[in-house]
Amino acid sequence: MTPPILDTDRLRLEPPEARHLAAYQAFYAIPSDQKGSYRAPRPAEEVEGMLTRDIAEWDRNGFGMFLLHRKDTGAFVGGTGLAHPADWPRHELTWWLMPEARGTGFATEASRAVIAWAYDTLGWSVVETHMRDENGPARRLAERLGGTRIARETFPDGVTRDVFALPHPRKAAA
Repeated sequence: MTPPILDTDRLRLEPPEARHLAAYQAFYAIPSDQKGSYRAPRPAEEVEGMLTRDIAEWDRNGFGMFLLHRKDTGAFVGGTGLAHPADWPRHELTWWLMPEARGTGFATEASRAVIAWAYDTLGWSVVETHMRDENGPARRLAERLGGTRIARETFPDGVTRDVFALPHPRKAAA
């Protein structure tokens, strides 16, 4: 399956390619205090490995991350997508934004597009997301998306997280 390109009113979502290395480098160069749960900076070879992993995930799973670009300027603003690391018990909707893109509604807009794609194209019965207790922005986004807490689970990294089920955007709006 060829990875799709998704469009929203303001964003173009495209699967990562090798040409997106600079976007990954820009995100992972942001200081940790501006990033949330991601540590930074990350060594160049680690960032390259993350991009390679995200590209390969599409071949392995038929889904993965999308990079977000503004339609009006073409500027890179972050990523959102579906992830299921090999050692993880659940798939999840995940996202990350450049600091200047936070508070713009881009995460909500992009997440709704990816959730709809997972239900409509992949045929998933549930789309989930999970986050650390201290990740308030992720929790608020899950709630904006109509998410319902369905479990509390300890993951392979030893962190206990809430798991949210996210409804199809059409159902969340109803």
